[in-house]
Amino acid sequence: MNDIVLSDAKSGSALFQSIWQTVVDGMIVINHLGIIQMVNPATLKIFGYTEEELVGKNVKILMPNRYSSEHDQYLSNFMGGGPNKIIGIGRIVEGRTKAGQEISMYLAVSELMVGEQVCFVGILRDLTEKVRAENDILRAKEEAERANMAKSHFLSSMSHELRTPMNTILGFAQLLQVSDRSEINYELYQEAVQHILKSGDHLLNLIDDVLDLSKIEAGIIAVSLEDIDVNEIVDECIDLTKFAATSNNIKVAFKPKNKGKTFIHADRGRVRQSLINLISNGIKYNREDGSVTISFEKLDNDFVRIKVTDTGYGIPQRQHEKLFIPFDRLGLENSAIEGSGVGLAITQKIVRMMQGDIGFSSSPDGSQFWIDLPAGNINNEMEVTSQEIESVIGAAGKKMNGRILYIEDNPSNIALLRQIAQKVYPDIIFDSCPSAELGLEYIQAHPCDMVFMDINLPGMSGIDAMKCLERLYRDLPPVVAITADVSKLTISKIKKQKFSEMLAKPISLLETVEVLERYL
Repeated sequence: MNDIVLSDAKSGSALFQSIWQTVVDGMIVINHLGIIQMVNPATLKIFGYTEEELVGKNVKILMPNRYSSEHDQYLSNFMGGGPNKIIGIGRIVEGRTKAGQEISMYLAVSELMVGEQVCFVGILRDLTEKVRAENDILRAKEEAERANMAKSHFLSSMSHELRTPMNTILGFAQLLQVSDRSEINYELYQEAVQHILKSGDHLLNLIDDVLDLSKIEAGIIAVSLEDIDVNEIVDECIDLTKFAATSNNIKVAFKPKNKGKTFIHADRGRVRQSLINLISNGIKYNREDGSVTISFEKLDNDFVRIKVTDTGYGIPQRQHEKLFIPFDRLGLENSAIEGSGVGLAITQKIVRMMQGDIGFSSSPDGSQFWIDLPAGNINNEMEVTSQEIESVIGAAGKKMNGRILYIEDNPSNIALLRQIAQKVYPDIIFDSCPSAELGLEYIQAHPCDMVFMDINLPGMSGIDAMKCLERLYRDLPPVVAITADVSKLTISKIKKQKFSEMLAKPISLLETVEVLERYL
């Protein structure tokens, strides 16, 4: 009898049918046992069922399992005269689609008498997108709050780090200012000057670190990837940290596990920066008469791991999660050891920019940091044979008493170009400079017939060096740009300057000879 009444409702007036078929909200009619009697098209769209799959089923089919038993119990209690917790009250509930996905819905339930049968009509609205948007807003708010807290911590840390060297600089400067000539001897004067210079140097390094970190986070810094000889770059970094090691009475040793040449595919300047930071930390935070050992090994996943191991006091477990947070010096802010607390944060970011990763382990006997970088071409030997040259230009070298300058910080690249140039032109003078600044000084002192300029240099870039040359000279010698970064942005920057040519790394023997012959 009851089902017949509902069937009459389904086939009722045109107005009812129009509303039922077109309303955007879902509508479900269930009986007192929770069995679905009617569903409108909007409900089918929300849950992904057909009408035949729902009608005659318990409404629990549309609920997550954890709510099913609660619904049966509530219906039973309500029909038995229990308290009303749902009827006439709208609330947000969770539903479950045919695919098993949980969705958020606004549900309003009303009681309906159809003849002598008690039915319940549920009107529901899919809130999934609304809830997702609200959650996105909440996450954005939380991230903004975290960023605000980080900014406050940054400013607090920066204030401390800047004031410490400034206190020394201003203090000794004021002391010299108020001291009478008769009160200060040469030794005291020298001591004050040394303190000022040391603090000024520390302040400059701090500013450089902050600028470097801000550029990385802003996405301004790009990496120029090329194949680098690991032995060569490690030797270079050890040489650059030799003075600090000697001053702190720390022995630095290089003990590679792999014999022969091993290459990584990375940005040379950024690898140098990362390794120097790790080696310097190993020196600074070591025991008296301690040691730092650098080694590397090839991993099975086409990566090379470079390890820096020290004999220091280790890093307490409670401090591990703070290790890569900028400006957090792990309680050593007031120690005699200078530092900004930015080095490891920068190292982590630039290593990941080179598709690598950084990790560490630590114990009371010392710490080991490592960086994993993609392996380079193992056959990338920076050497050109006479046969190769002769196949391009013939057996006889050409007469040319000129001067070539190569501005490049990679010794292997310098050796390669020197071999090519001097085999094409045996009498040519070939010189090199490891930085743009030194290169500019060299050009002003020694007129050059041709200049090769690496774009990715430590300090001033090759692009900026070319801008300086354009300002200094009306008539420039041929300047050839060499770059491992062949992105559209870099090529566009090169084309905006007065470079004669551009060579991409790894340089082609044929192209290089053609460029030499074209401009010499």
